[in-house]
Amino acid sequence: EHMNTDHAEALVQLAQHYGTEETKEAEEALMTAVDRLGFHLRLKTGDRFHGTRIAFLCEARTPEECRKVLVEMVRHARGG
Repeated sequence: EHMNTDHAEALVQLAQHYGTEETKEAEEALMTAVDRLGFHLRLKTGDRFHGTRIAFLCEARTPEECRKVLVEMVRHARGG
């Protein structure tokens, strides 16, 4: 919920950077599930809705580890 509410733009950037060719055009993204190896997104591209899974850069076993991995992934997605 936090990611969807406070970091919607970052989710789109993650989909565009780490996803498949199909996700490069995503306009909106909602995180629908997360586990120790990655997360699922529901994407909107034009009038089409579809889902994808993005793998974490490394396994994340705690919420704090998930946060750290997501911050690093967003940094990479933004070119940093």
